[in-house]
Amino acid sequence: MFIYMIGILGLLLLLLLYRYLHNKKIFTCFCLTLLITGLIAYRCWPVPETVHQPISESERYEMQQQQQIFTTWYAQYQQDLAELDRNWRWYHQIIESFKADNISIQTCFLRLKQLDQDSANLKERIAQHTPPVALNDGCYDQLAEVMKKTNAYADAQYRTIALTRAAADPANLKTDDQAEQSRMLQTIMIRESPVGLYTAKEITAIRDYLEIPEDVQQNQ
Repeated sequence: MFIYMIGILGLLLLLLLYRYLHNKKIFTCFCLTLLITGLIAYRCWPVPETVHQPISESERYEMQQQQQIFTTWYAQYQQDLAELDRNWRWYHQIIESFKADNISIQTCFLRLKQLDQDSANLKERIAQHTPPVALNDGCYDQLAEVMKKTNAYADAQYRTIALTRAAADPANLKTDDQAEQSRMLQTIMIRESPVGLYTAKEITAIRDYLEIPEDVQQNQ
């Protein structure tokens, strides 16, 4: 408040000086000098150091417990992500192998059928991988959003694989032309493929709150 009062008083004095000073060039030089002096003083003014209040032993213990809960949960979550990535790469490899005519439609269907089952099992496992209730509300809400996105991605991935498997079933094919069959499967892949899974914002927010280095998460 005191600084604001000084500022207002200084502004009033400048207005009076401008009104009664006949030489405007002197007034302009005075204002420039005042401005430069103010900028130098502002840049050189010492910034008070932020004082961090020490935490108690109970608070430190609680933070460590929260960290352990999250890192344990996140280690399993990373395994789920690795399985999603493996299934998706395998799916694209099957489609590309058939496109290159390296495998028959029968082999393509059998591989997609097995991948369909693997994807369904993974989707169910991810659906059961709920955030740990022992996390505090802020972290729990962030993980709930992570799982919402992950479940939606796993569902979309499974749907794409299942639709492609059904279309590759020799009993359902309406053409024997390999090129036409390949175009049909690729059309399903392009149309149904899920968008990327973006959870970095939520995971980073939890890591920052719990003060967990990124390399600790990746090495769990």
